[in-house]
Amino acid sequence: MHERPEFDAADLSAMMTRVARLRSEVDDLLTTYTAQESTRRAHVCELLSSSLEESLDHLAQLCAPVREDATARDHDAWPHETYRHGTHAFPAVPEVFRSQRYLRPRLIDTVVGDTLVPARPAAPRDLLLPPDEPVRGRGHEDLVSRAVPAPRAHAGLIASAEWHLDTDEIRWSDEMYLLFDRDPVAGPVRLDDLPRHVLPGDLPEVEALVGELLNELAPAEAEFRVLRADGTTRSLHLIGEPVLDADGTPRSVWAILRDVSELRWTQAALTEAREQLLVQRQLAQAEHRIAAELQRAVMPRWTRAIALPGLDVATRYFPSDGLRVGGDWYDGMALPDRTVLVSMGDMAGHGLAAAAGMTTLRSALEGFAITGAPPGEMLYWLNRLVLHAMPAEAVATALCGRYDPDRRVLTMARAGHPPLLLFRNGHGSIPDMPGGILLGVHDEPRYEELRLELRAGDLMLLFTDGLVERRGIDIDDSIRSLLSLAPLLTGADARSCVDIVVSRLGHTDYEDDACVMALRVT
Repeated sequence: MHERPEFDAADLSAMMTRVARLRSEVDDLLTTYTAQESTRRAHVCELLSSSLEESLDHLAQLCAPVREDATARDHDAWPHETYRHGTHAFPAVPEVFRSQRYLRPRLIDTVVGDTLVPARPAAPRDLLLPPDEPVRGRGHEDLVSRAVPAPRAHAGLIASAEWHLDTDEIRWSDEMYLLFDRDPVAGPVRLDDLPRHVLPGDLPEVEALVGELLNELAPAEAEFRVLRADGTTRSLHLIGEPVLDADGTPRSVWAILRDVSELRWTQAALTEAREQLLVQRQLAQAEHRIAAELQRAVMPRWTRAIALPGLDVATRYFPSDGLRVGGDWYDGMALPDRTVLVSMGDMAGHGLAAAAGMTTLRSALEGFAITGAPPGEMLYWLNRLVLHAMPAEAVATALCGRYDPDRRVLTMARAGHPPLLLFRNGHGSIPDMPGGILLGVHDEPRYEELRLELRAGDLMLLFTDGLVERRGIDIDDSIRSLLSLAPLLTGADARSCVDIVVSRLGHTDYEDDACVMALRVT
């Protein structure tokens, strides 16, 4: 076990002075390279400056025990202040070590630009870049403004290496061994042996990189994947340049490697998510097209009023938006016994499932009506159909009526649906209709019926909840607005009544599908 060497205050002060002087020279180089727009050289200075600042921090920590045992003479030599490093407080270091130029700068994510770098000291220790931190320090604002923006991600570990061509000496930073998962006892990897650690698919890039560095004596960069000793792979981005002597003879090759594995994994995940989103969008569009075609095939498109026995009928349907087809439906059909089926409903949900459910309910109700069943019984069997022939989460509302044109009597029942509105002699009212539970909720519901005696000229208005449900507006207020239209609806035909209702409500974008049906007694 190695014992920690002992230093006195003078030794530590001398070391800190030498480190500070060296960092001052590096900062001067950084300023020069920044002014010359030599971003690669500036990047190397960034690494050196940060490493030297870490050394200052470490020496300051070593000062702590020395300072605690120092004599009064030592206190006179240092200002009577405290220097804090983390949670520890130490006697202050000289002002030169705390000046603005020694604040640790942050590295930028992307390096662009030129050229050969001058002969340099041994590769510095490496840094783990913190994500999304601003760049600070002398000249960094200009440097960053000229850098190409990189995808933001957690910056990976940066490592450095230097291969001496004349002495076969290889210098690896500790982080290089971490990147390759290589035991330091085994030593670093020769530059010409680097391709042996690369995945086969990336060999051409690495061979070309080594060729440019060793044969062309030109700066080069490449990204490749390495197979580590533990069987895992990492994606590395390498920037390398040959270091030349004064006569142009290559002396060494240096390189900076950055682990970009997390960035590539994130990009791959985003690409996969984007592809899945595209597939889902295509499926949604196909479902919308099928649902719309199904709705058009089943729902009657009465572009003008139609005449049923004893009734003048007009309807309007409004989809909620261009990409969602709902389950709203309406129907009017003359029956074999000379009565008229009048119905409206709303299958919960949107899309193909809602359109298919709407089709089933509407067709089934027509079949029940032909048997001569009264409205309450028709809703009972419709409820059984929803419970036992549709998905468990399926629910629906419905309003069902049978109109006898000879006696002008309308018999109606409803299942969770808004009531019809009756307009007579310029006055609007809500008939006292019995309520009924939603379809698909209870196995043995009871649907009571209302018998409504009508007169010639009476107007009935049926609608789904999408017509009166608006965010921030109470449904009762919307219904009262419909009732207030009575003077305008007096004497108008069914088609005009629908136009008046739509225009007076003042809605253009419906949050849910909406149907409205006007029936004028003739």
